[in-house]
Amino acid sequence: MELPRKWSGRLFSPAPGLATLHAGDFPLALSDGQFGDRSTSSMPAQATFIALTEYRPGAGLEPGGGLFSPKRIPLPLDPASFAPDRLAHPRPGQAGTQHFFSAAGRPFCLYVVVAGGRSPRRRQLVVLDHVLGSVSIGPRR
Repeated sequence: MELPRKWSGRLFSPAPGLATLHAGDFPLALSDGQFGDRSTSSMPAQATFIALTEYRPGAGLEPGGGLFSPKRIPLPLDPASFAPDRLAHPRPGQAGTQHFFSAAGRPFCLYVVVAGGRSPRRRQLVVLDHVLGSVSIGPRR
């Protein structure tokens, strides 16, 4: 993933063998949950946050099947997919979207939060599409 200037990013493992990536155009919390609850609680106006969280296959979760059947991140992001009721923790002035998919045999959830209104501004979408377009997911090692 390529991050623009003034963005910060963090890759961590919430459980052995799984990866979560956080990125945003504001300082991120160093200790945070998979969907960035601490980071998104302190988002300034017009800020953008991305969480890309990997899930463990098994117990009915199969990469490429069901909820995880899409094979890629949906780009360009659809501004109509952002809404306050799509947030993990609804907050005034924020809207979010999520998309489940599989890549390289690995299941993921993309969760994006924008601050500054009910829908993302064009500038936010252009940057988000660029950042998410630079994501490269390989097979599990």
